Amino acid sequence: MKRQEMRARVAQPAQERRIMAAWERFLQSGEVAPNAVRPLIEDSWGRCRSAGIDPALTQASTLLTDEALMALRARSRNLLEASVPIMAQAREILSESGTIMILTDPRGVILQTEGDPATVDAARHILLQTGANWHERACGTNAIGTALAVGGPAQVHGAEHFCAGIKPWTCAATVVRDPADGDVVAVLDVSGLRGVFDRHALALAMTAAGRIEERLAGRELAWRHRLLEVGLGRLTRMAPRGVLVFDRQGRLVQTDACAGERLLDMGFPLDLKPDLRLDAFSLEDAPQASEVTLPAWLRPEWIEPVIEGGTGLGTLVVLPEAPRRGSGPRTLHAPAPARVSGGARSSLGPIIGHSPPFRQALEKARVLAARNVPVLLQGETGVGKEVFARAIHAGGPRPHGPFVALNCGGLPRDLLASELFGYVEGAFSGARRTGRIGRIEAAHGGTLFLDEIGEMPLELQPSLLRVLEDGEVYPLGENRPRTVDFRLIAASHRDLRAEVAAGRFRMDVFYRVAVTSLAIPALRERQDDLPALVEQFSRDVARRHGMSVPRFEPEVLRAFATYAWPGNVRELRNVVEGLVLMTTGETVTVTDLPAEFASSIVVGTPTSGAPGSLPVTGLDAVERDAIRAAILTYHGNLTQVARALHIAKSTLYLKIEKYALDHVLRTVRPNGR
Repeated sequence: MKRQEMRARVAQPAQERRIMAAWERFLQSGEVAPNAVRPLIEDSWGRCRSAGIDPALTQASTLLTDEALMALRARSRNLLEASVPIMAQAREILSESGTIMILTDPRGVILQTEGDPATVDAARHILLQTGANWHERACGTNAIGTALAVGGPAQVHGAEHFCAGIKPWTCAATVVRDPADGDVVAVLDVSGLRGVFDRHALALAMTAAGRIEERLAGRELAWRHRLLEVGLGRLTRMAPRGVLVFDRQGRLVQTDACAGERLLDMGFPLDLKPDLRLDAFSLEDAPQASEVTLPAWLRPEWIEPVIEGGTGLGTLVVLPEAPRRGSGPRTLHAPAPARVSGGARSSLGPIIGHSPPFRQALEKARVLAARNVPVLLQGETGVGKEVFARAIHAGGPRPHGPFVALNCGGLPRDLLASELFGYVEGAFSGARRTGRIGRIEAAHGGTLFLDEIGEMPLELQPSLLRVLEDGEVYPLGENRPRTVDFRLIAASHRDLRAEVAAGRFRMDVFYRVAVTSLAIPALRERQDDLPALVEQFSRDVARRHGMSVPRFEPEVLRAFATYAWPGNVRELRNVVEGLVLMTTGETVTVTDLPAEFASSIVVGTPTSGAPGSLPVTGLDAVERDAIRAAILTYHGNLTQVARALHIAKSTLYLKIEKYALDHVLRTVRPNGR
């Protein structure tokens, strides 16, 4: 290895001389000898000559004033916030190698430098510093300007620079692209004096640029998520109408179904990727509505920037409502549970609830139902995500289309793939002779509900993304795509943002499925809804089994209100069904409750004993409640109660008399002790 390095050092001056000779010939004749320099450099020299760049330049030709630089940095705040931490992490590596890392805006103006202090000072001699413009048209061939010119990585060493005063330097740079649309938003460069040339500098720049793009994508995802949440929240009380949602850069990111119709009426062909953008528009400084520039043909009813905490998130543009017959707002309701085109039968019943958290979720669901956008339902297991999905489908623009449900959890990868995409005859061993359409194709014209999408294997997610992006599905064993058009509703009990950060869920898939999201509260957060849910579930059970509807005594409902309900609404429904089926009378009492409700019964009942008993406080109250709970748990079997409390049975009798708990025994054992 050392011998190879020595040979490289010996060869380097000779190579430099050949490049210098080629440069001098080029300045005289405009021609470069074959293979004298790399094509990248030859092309750049040609652009410089055409642009009239002075090859005698010794430094950058333009430098912003302090005020102009401050304004530029303010406009580039998002880029700087995403980039500076990455550059700071490379500080130690840069200092040891005698190099600096440079960040520029898309015009080549330097915004930030980081690295070896001595190199930073030396760079000032050629104005390689903040505020200087290093575009090719300003400084000739250099890694920053050349990377911008070619739209990709570029490395320029020593004599390859076009301007004489910059030839003592070496640099490697690559562009940073906007994850949303692929536009160049910056250049990241690693520079140093020619003597510290490192062939790995370009790899460092490209790695750092990739991490910056990841941070930009994460920030854009968060902003877009908030834009849709905040923006659509403002339209909660409005009837469905033409709404366009633009992001911070004026890009159209979402429309509702009515907007598509209105734009078509205006003669604008709207498709899945509409070519519509607000002119000269940016929300970095949170402008007023009057500062938004719209295309001349677009005549909105009103426009409103969406601003949160002083940060511009985007803009809402509402089109005039078209007069149509019967175009009133849809009412969101839960359809009767039914098996439709392979969908799973709902086991949670209709949407019931009036508590504030639940009403808020239901109101947001009404808004989302009218917008033909993907929806991500988030909530714990058993909260009723499929019930919400069916209701959104029923209240959406395709209520008569199929509702097709598939749970992505618990299925092997190959089986899940065949369920999703379907297959043709002979696709694999054991396949049906006639083939089978997948759930995606079955949802054509309706809604596809992917429950527990967070469980989908990583290797299947790109195939799903391709379907969502292109509207085409390839069944297993098929070479020709089949066109599909459906609305996607996904659900997960996992935090998909955390799953993306952990590498267990693809960010690009998350972008597509989480255009809008709806959090469904847990049952413990909506205790006011318990009586109505209990009544509905008990009526459903009684009707199915031809029974009379029993009454739940208040003490039972109080116990329900203090129970944690880890299984949420699904657990409540199962408990109510069991109680209704097992009761022998007209009333469900605390004695009918399962053992896990014993502690809830203690908490949910008054702390006083039977009428006429002495009041108990402090440790006596704790002891009394423990004995009472044990009596209820073991249905009055005092031998088991004494064993559970680790006291003698004779002591238990004394405690029952002390705390006047005979009435509890009579409740669970009508015939006495």
